[in-house]
Amino acid sequence: MSNMEKVICLAELILTAGKTVVFTGAGISTSSGYPDLEGMQKITQRDPKFHDDLLKLLTNRFAQKNPAEFYRLYRKTHFRPQNRPSLAHRVMTLMQKNKLLVGIITMNLDHLHTSANSKDVVEYWGSINDNYCVAAHHRFDMEFIASHSLPRCPLDGSLVLPIFVERNMTAIRKELERGQKMADNADLLLLCGTKAAHGVPGHPRKMVIINKWPTSFDSQAELVIHADLDWVFKQLAIVFQYIEK
Repeated sequence: MSNMEKVICLAELILTAGKTVVFTGAGISTSSGYPDLEGMQKITQRDPKFHDDLLKLLTNRFAQKNPAEFYRLYRKTHFRPQNRPSLAHRVMTLMQKNKLLVGIITMNLDHLHTSANSKDVVEYWGSINDNYCVAAHHRFDMEFIASHSLPRCPLDGSLVLPIFVERNMTAIRKELERGQKMADNADLLLLCGTKAAHGVPGHPRKMVIINKWPTSFDSQAELVIHADLDWVFKQLAIVFQYIEK
């Protein structure tokens, strides 16, 4: 079966499903200019001053001890507020508006689903738009971070950090529970651009994998499409008549 034929099958699955949920990983944001995890690892490991693992950068301890160095590297890796949502992000929003998706679960930190105006977005670790001062937990958005080279709280002077760094990349329990409930209630799960998904293996309902490369979930899926995400969602948009050929 060709990839185009698989897209037609995918469209039919979505149209007949009562509740479709999308689960996204780094693959949806690479065309928006975000490196995937391997790309970010290369940035930190090859940095002449840091030359270490990405996960060491994303720790509360390192960020508070080396705030200038943290923000220098953070702006080279995760913090790219000027980057815009990909075509796949935008088509998902259109699908939501047309009641073909009930929600989106993402492991990404980039805030691009919300920037694309999607609703009911579950962000397991929060995003670059969720930042708090370390002293009193005052919240600041990504515009504040973008406008301050070394962000400090104007109310108490303490360092401001992304929520996922403050929490040492520990998932937010409330978001995990929301995501699990959303997945459990779904008739159809679309796993897009990810090789790992919390709570997905063994899901009793239909699952579709859309990823450039094979994943460990392929054998469990109703349908597998190994193709570029933007291409797949562009074809869906054409089938659903959101855009012309």
